Amino acid sequence: MSDNINLSSPNGSMYKAKLLDYYYTRRAESAIGIGSRFTLMKAYWGRSDLVTKNPDGGWNIAEIPNDFANEQLIGKFAESELICTLQGAVITVSIVLPESALPENDVFDFNTLALIDDQGAVFAVLCAQQDSLYKGKTYNILLTIEQKGNSR
Repeated sequence: MSDNINLSSPNGSMYKAKLLDYYYTRRAESAIGIGSRFTLMKAYWGRSDLVTKNPDGGWNIAEIPNDFANEQLIGKFAESELICTLQGAVITVSIVLPESALPENDVFDFNTLALIDDQGAVFAVLCAQQDSLYKGKTYNILLTIEQKGNSR
């Protein structure tokens, strides 16, 4: 049931992203009034074991499991509010590293972004080539979730 989020790296060599099974379950429950309204809330910045160093250079990105959980995000160092917009059937999600909130002179390894809902659960994951992030370095991510069906 999980689906990839639209990105511009078709072979997944630079990054991979996935909507998890949880995304679809929570949307369905929300639609029929079970639990709270499903809301896309935050992004947690960190690393995961899904991204590993390639002995020939660069990084390997494994398939993202359908049940990725908060516990699989290692070394969480920042949180961002999600800025979401809707045009037709496309949800656009903008995520900006809150670099001004990072401590001075600390460097953080980043390769995994976990997108979190109003319940604090992961609904989507983005894995990228490992990078070093720090106060003063900007890092912005823009992704889209294309809803199936007719957009009117």
